Amino acid sequence: MQRFWRQLAIATNWPVLGSVVLLSLLGVVSIWAKDPQYGKKQLLFMVVGLACMLVFQGVNYLRIGQFAWLFYFFSLALCIYIIMPGVPRSGFGSVPDVRHIHAWIDLGPLLLEPAELMKFALVGVLARYLRYRSNYRTLAGLLPPFALALVPLVLILKEPALGMAMLCVPTLFAVLFIAGARKRHLLGIVAIALALMPVAWVCGKNVPGHGHVPLLMQPYQWDRVKALVFPDQELGYQQDRAILAFATGGGYGKGLGSIPLGQHVPEAQNDMIFALIGEQLGFFGSALLLLLYLVLFIAGVEIAARTREPFGRLLAFGIIAVLVGQTFLNLTVCVRLMPVTGITLPFISYGGSSLVASFMAVGLLLNVGKNRPLVMAKNSFEFGFADSD
Repeated sequence: MQRFWRQLAIATNWPVLGSVVLLSLLGVVSIWAKDPQYGKKQLLFMVVGLACMLVFQGVNYLRIGQFAWLFYFFSLALCIYIIMPGVPRSGFGSVPDVRHIHAWIDLGPLLLEPAELMKFALVGVLARYLRYRSNYRTLAGLLPPFALALVPLVLILKEPALGMAMLCVPTLFAVLFIAGARKRHLLGIVAIALALMPVAWVCGKNVPGHGHVPLLMQPYQWDRVKALVFPDQELGYQQDRAILAFATGGGYGKGLGSIPLGQHVPEAQNDMIFALIGEQLGFFGSALLLLLYLVLFIAGVEIAARTREPFGRLLAFGIIAVLVGQTFLNLTVCVRLMPVTGITLPFISYGGSSLVASFMAVGLLLNVGKNRPLVMAKNSFEFGFADSD
C-alpha cells in the first residue's frame, strides 16, 4: 500500500491537483460566508469528490473507458426520468420543482443533477466512438457524433436547463476538432446555426403565419436577453447586485467572510459566486482565481497533447473543453456579458453533483497523464492528413 501511494504521488500532475484543491477551498470559504450550513455541506462534498478522484485516478483509464457507453446510457436514462410525466415531486427518488425547473433527483442528503454526469458521459462516449475512426472527415460521418450530443441536449433543454445544454455544443466541436474533423465542415455548421438563431427568437410568438411553430425559447429566457440588451431594474436584478458586490471589493477586498452586499445577491452561492469572491478578495484575489483556472487548463492541455493513445487524448481534451466552457459561461454571466443561464462555476459553486462530477473528471485527466501507453499512431493524431483544410 505504501508503494502504491508513493507511485501515485510521483505520477500525479501537481499543477492540476493543486489548482483544483485551492479552487475548491476558495469555494468552501465563500459559501461558508454566505451560509455556514451550505459551507459545511460543500466541505463534505469536497471530501467525497477527492475520494472519487483518487478512485478514478487509480484505475487505468482504458479499463474505465470500456464502460463509456454504459455510463452514457445510464446518464441518458436519468435525464429521461426527471422529465417523465407523473414522476413524484416529493420524497426519496422524486424530482422536486425548483423554480419551475426539474433538474434534480432527491436522494435524501444529496440532490443529484443528471446533467452534471451527462456532460462528462458525453465526452467519454465521443472519445470512445471517434478513437479509431476517420469517417468524421466527411459530412455524413459527422451525423453519429452530432446525434450523440443532440439527444442529451434536447433532454436537458426539456428540464429546462439552458446553461448545461449549451455545454454540449462546444464540447462536441472541441472533440471533433481535436480528432481531425475538417474545419470547413465545422465552420459551415456553425454558420448555418447562426443564420437560424433568429428562428429561435421568433418561434412561439404571436407572429402572423408562424403560430403553428413550436416554442423554442421560454418567456423567462426572452426576458433575460432583453434585460441584457435593455437594462431593466427588475429583470436584471441578480446581475446588477452581483456587479455591485464585485465592484465594492476594490483592489484587495473586504476580507474573507465579509460579504455585506453579497448576502443580498440571489443564488450567490451558486452561479453568482464570483461576486462573493470579488467582494471578499477584490481585484487581485479574483485575478488569482483566474490564474488558478489558467494553470489547470494549461496543465490539462499539456497532458492531452503529450498523449499519443487516441482515446486518452480525446478524453483529456474533452474534459478540459467542458471545464473551460463552463468557466467561460459562468464568468461572462457574472460580469453581465451574457444573459443569466444558471450554470455553475467549476469547483467553486455550491452543489454536490457539480463538485463530485468535476473531481471525477479531474481524476480521469490525471489518470491519462500517468498512463501513457506506447501505441502505433499517426503523427499529431489526425492532423497529418495530406488533404488538409
